[in-house]
Amino acid sequence: MERDVLSEINHNNMSRYQWFIILICICLNIIDGFDVMVMAFTAPSVSAEWSLSGAQIGLLLSSGLFGMAAGSIFLAPLADKIGRRLLILVCLVIAGLSMLGCALVQSHGMLAALRFITGIGVGGILASSNVLASEYANARWRSLAVSLMSTGYGIGATLGGVLSLALIEHLGWRSIFFAGGITTIVMLLISVWLLPESLDYLLAKRPKQALERINTTVNRMGLTALKALPYYGQNNQKNTGDIGKLFSGQQGFQTLCLWFAFFLVMFGFYFVMSWTPKILISMGMSPEQGVSTGILI
Repeated sequence: MERDVLSEINHNNMSRYQWFIILICICLNIIDGFDVMVMAFTAPSVSAEWSLSGAQIGLLLSSGLFGMAAGSIFLAPLADKIGRRLLILVCLVIAGLSMLGCALVQSHGMLAALRFITGIGVGGILASSNVLASEYANARWRSLAVSLMSTGYGIGATLGGVLSLALIEHLGWRSIFFAGGITTIVMLLISVWLLPESLDYLLAKRPKQALERINTTVNRMGLTALKALPYYGQNNQKNTGDIGKLFSGQQGFQTLCLWFAFFLVMFGFYFVMSWTPKILISMGMSPEQGVSTGILI
């Protein structure tokens, strides 16, 4: 009788290795939060240096968010073809290099373009890391794993604000992007070394050395190695990625309502987070007070 590895993971107790994978995914989310929200904390200094208008600042603040949306829509689906691990690594390269590029730019137009590219990388990481954390958690702890993932984004945004308070006054706003780029590259190296591939992808797509890669992962989780790749039925593959099911029957209206509600929540969140430091500073507060308020939010 063939073994169902995914079912075993779903019903067995969580191993230390599984929690370690979730920790890596949380760290990836921390990097994402830092890379996306750092513009909100550096915007006052960038605006002062280049004498930017409100429209130009708005472009800088929104370009990363548009890039994140583009990455989630167009880049994240590639994970089903090339693997979630490889996509995360590629997106870390994109985000890391573009963050370093932001530290060297001499115009707001180039900064906006690089922020858009950073957002593309962040969007791909967000989607894939959430799926990885969900896949490696068992049924009992899956909700907690996803919740912990969501906290990483806020932690990263907060760290961006704290670092801004510490560095901008002494080293300038470019140092924040440099620090973010270096941290992202370090996370890339950690992920190359320690982040496993999605077992669901390995079982469904069966790339080269799929069995060896699966056994390496399941052994670290304390499970018995497979002797051969189990049958992965066509039903499993047909039931994945069918977005049309979201709009069948009454689900279509419910889906649109959920999307619209989530859009409004995210719109309000990013608007407040992005503009608060800049608005408070323009009202007479010091840069430190404006950034500190952004951190508290």
